Amino acid sequence: MALIKCKECGKEISDQAKVCVHCGYSLVKKSSQEVTEHGKKDTFALVGLILGCCSIIAWIIPLLGYPCTIIGIIFSALGSGESNSKNMATAGFILSVLFFIATLMNSIAGAMMYS
Repeated sequence: MALIKCKECGKEISDQAKVCVHCGYSLVKKSSQEVTEHGKKDTFALVGLILGCCSIIAWIIPLLGYPCTIIGIIFSALGSGESNSKNMATAGFILSVLFFIATLMNSIAGAMMYS
């Protein structure tokens, strides 16, 4: 039995191991469906974060703010779950919700001002 280094933590493990005993990294190749599903969640989380960041500016104009924040909430929710990008999805979700509220308040203030 030979020893190899774990690709994740760098510690020596058996070349027969399927999982690193030190960090839990899986040494078994994932199926293409698992990789694709994981990539989708990462992409959704990234898009949610980008839209959340865009909503920082978009709330000023409600016609831009509503779609930007609503789609940001949806993509962030789709990107959450068992993913390495969970923090990114959470940040996008929080930003989108906060600026959805800001967009709503801006709309109300604008309606009150013109009435």
